[in-house]
Amino acid sequence: MSFRVTTVFAPSDVGIFAIYPQEECYFNSYWDTCREQFARKFLKSSFGFFVSVDAQHLISVPKFISECENVLQIKKKSLFYLTDLKNVIFIIPSRFWAKCYMRRSLFTLLCRLGIIYHLNPKFEDLLLGNLNETKNDKIDTSLGFARSTEDAILRFFGGFCHYIGEGPNYHEYFPEKHGWVAEFRGKERNYVKKVLIDKKFEKLMLNYFHESIFLS
Repeated sequence: MSFRVTTVFAPSDVGIFAIYPQEECYFNSYWDTCREQFARKFLKSSFGFFVSVDAQHLISVPKFISECENVLQIKKKSLFYLTDLKNVIFIIPSRFWAKCYMRRSLFTLLCRLGIIYHLNPKFEDLLLGNLNETKNDKIDTSLGFARSTEDAILRFFGGFCHYIGEGPNYHEYFPEKHGWVAEFRGKERNYVKKVLIDKKFEKLMLNYFHESIFLS
């Protein structure tokens, strides 16, 4: 199975996103080079999206996301498909990601990181951005984003996946740019613990925080 890319031009760089056109008026989707701009279109109800990748390593993003979902013990995993463009894949995100704005923001960051998974870095190093520069602006920026939100990523992948922060603020028709990076970069560890919780122990965790980023 493959999907036909219905966008106004073919992307020449990696890590660019386009939402799947579910409505006739959006038959020709536009590519977004900025993850936060794309976030305005990537909604809970979205069927899926296109992302440009390295044409020689189409499997890199699926392999990395699959590894992420294995760690998170996600049962119904994301699906990946080829398209009619050699450097574009189509992704149907797992409901785990789709149902939360902040998870969707993290998901697109993980997709960008996954583009270089074929270089065989350690999973943990790529997840936390602990790699040398690649000379690709989008990838290097994403590595920096991962490093600057390390506490939040570690906590999230430790099972504290329920986000209870305020999320994006809406100004007229558009949310301000407030995704994963804006929410967690430079934040104190206690704040990270406050807004990323294990839903089953919400009341306990809101009243007591261990020194570690994880609760024992």
